[in-house]
Amino acid sequence: MTAIVMIRQATFILGVVASICASVAGQQATAFDDLEMHLSKKMVGPEATKVIITHLVESGTNTPLENLVAWAKAGFPDLHDEHGIWKTEGLSLKSGVATSICYYFSTSPSPNQSTMYLKTLDDLKSDDYISYFLTGMAYQFVDPMVLERRVVSLLGEKDPNLRSQGIHMGNILAKENQALFVRYEQMLKSDDDAHVRTTVLSSMLGWRRKDVALLAFDRLLSDSNDDARKLAARGLEIAAEHRILTTDDLPTILPAMLRTNDSFVRVSIGFTAARLSTATSRFIRPDMFNDQLLYNFIQMVREKGTRMHSALSDVELAKEWLAWWTPLIPEYTRQIQIIR
Repeated sequence: MTAIVMIRQATFILGVVASICASVAGQQATAFDDLEMHLSKKMVGPEATKVIITHLVESGTNTPLENLVAWAKAGFPDLHDEHGIWKTEGLSLKSGVATSICYYFSTSPSPNQSTMYLKTLDDLKSDDYISYFLTGMAYQFVDPMVLERRVVSLLGEKDPNLRSQGIHMGNILAKENQALFVRYEQMLKSDDDAHVRTTVLSSMLGWRRKDVALLAFDRLLSDSNDDARKLAARGLEIAAEHRILTTDDLPTILPAMLRTNDSFVRVSIGFTAARLSTATSRFIRPDMFNDQLLYNFIQMVREKGTRMHSALSDVELAKEWLAWWTPLIPEYTRQIQIIR
C-alpha cells in the first residue's frame, strides 16, 4: 500500500469520525432546544442560558437533571478562575440552573419524584441561592402529605435557619391547611428568632387575606424587632392599598394609634387609616403625612372626650377620623398619574 493511499484512507476515517461527532453534537444540541426555549420564557439571561446549554452539550450527558445537580453541588468549578472569581454572572447562572432543574422535574415525572426532589434539596443545601429557589418550588413536585411531613419536621428544628426553610417550603400548604396555618401563627407570635418571625409574616403577606392583615397589625404593636415591625407596617399598607381592609376596620385599628407611645407605630396606623379612607386613584404624600399631623387629630379627639366626660367609643373614633381626614385629602394627597 503506497503512502498516498494510506494518507487518503486516514483522511477518510478522520472525516467519518468528525462527521459522527458533529452529528452527535447536533443531536445533543437539538435535545436541549426545549430547555433553551423554556429558559428564555422564564427570562433567564442569554449569557447564563448559553453557558448552561454549552455545558450540557459538551458533557455529552443523557441525564441532564442529574448532571445539573452534580454540577451545582460541586460549585460550578469550571466557571471560576484560579482565584475563585466567577467567569460569568454567578446569580444569573444559578437562577438558570435552578430553573432548569425544575424544568426537568416537570417534564420527566417519575413514581419516586417526591423522594428525588427532597434529595436534590439535601444535595444542594450548601448553596443558599439555589436551595431557596428550589425550596419555594417544592409544592409543585412533592406529594402534599410527604411535603407536610418534611415541613413539620423542619419547623421543630432548633436551628432557626432550618425553621425558616420549613416556613418557606410550606408557604403554599399553610394557605389552605388550617392546622399548618395555626402553627405558622404561633411561630409568628412566639418564636424567639426575629428572622423566623419575619419569614413567617413575609410568607403570609402574599396571600392577601384579612386574617393575615390583622396578624400584621398585631405584630406592628407587639413585636420587639424593628425589621419585623417594618414588615408588619408594610403588610398593613398592602392590605389598605388592595382593600383587604376597609373603612369598616377603622374602629379596630385607630384606638391603638391613641394608646401607643411609639412614633413609628402611630404613623403606620395613621397612614393605613388614611389609605383606607382615600380613593385608590390618589396617593398620600409621605413628605407631609407625619406624626405632628396625627398629633393634631389625637389632641382633638381627646379634648372632645374630656368635654363629654367620656372617651370616644371605637366607632365614634372612626367617625371622627373620617370627618377630620376627608377635608384634608386634597392637600395631603395627589392624583396618581398614569403614563401611557
